[in-house]
Amino acid sequence: MQKEWMLAEFAHAKRQGIAVDIGGVLYDGSHPEQVWELMQRENYMLDYEGDATGRIVALHIDLLGP
Repeated sequence: MQKEWMLAEFAHAKRQGIAVDIGGVLYDGSHPEQVWELMQRENYMLDYEGDATGRIVALHIDLLGP
């Protein structure tokens, strides 16, 4: 279920023009399966960034250190 949620979240972000970055690198939407595999191997934090009105403008996926 988590995998489907994550892939749907990325697709939704792309449709809405929301920037997605992984470790500070802009994600272009290609190869979502590779991103899923990375997230399964590493510890990560998913962070939604909002503007002054509360609208989500960016989705950050940051890999956490040991």
